[in-house]
Amino acid sequence: MHVEEICLSANVVDLDPDQPPEDREQSATLEQTNGMRFCRSEFTLFNNHRLAVKTQGFMQHARDYTIDIGMLDPHPKRLFKIGWGYLLSCIALCAAAWYLGSVSLAVCAGLTLILAIYRSHDRLVFYSQYGRVPLVVLFNRSPDRVTLASFTDVLVQHIKDAKTRYPAANEALSEELKAHRRLMQEGGISSKRYDIVKQRILSLHSVAGQ
Repeated sequence: MHVEEICLSANVVDLDPDQPPEDREQSATLEQTNGMRFCRSEFTLFNNHRLAVKTQGFMQHARDYTIDIGMLDPHPKRLFKIGWGYLLSCIALCAAAWYLGSVSLAVCAGLTLILAIYRSHDRLVFYSQYGRVPLVVLFNRSPDRVTLASFTDVLVQHIKDAKTRYPAANEALSEELKAHRRLMQEGGISSKRYDIVKQRILSLHSVAGQ
């Protein structure tokens, strides 16, 4: 596709994520662990507008990828969800266990409560600006409210600074498409997700070019 070739070959200086350590100093770090979900994440923000992400979860492949933060929306979205179905089932089972004096129902109620907690989450998500892919997912209040707020404040400021590299809309769209393609190659996003993002960005690029 001609438009895609234009986007992927934009003449904008691309920062090398493998720069020498002296040119790639750490600006902020964050480690998060979620015991209920058996997952652990590490985020390392560098001064060259890159964010290294390492995640590992229960029955999930470990992922290790680098994000050009210039592609991120500086306004994160909070996603709060409660597993109401399991929670209501737990309440009903507890009532039945108390009324009937059933130990088995009490055990079922306990298991349902665990599922309700597992299905519930409170997250802070940074999406890509135009592709709208959730690239940075943070557990809210982890490891604590102050540490998380400090990291997100620094990240947001770096995102805003990084965006000054691409003042034109076409440049920003082209760089984001290339960044999504790199993420697909690194395993950060799936090829199916990339295809959806590609069509979305290319349609925006066509509009911006008119």
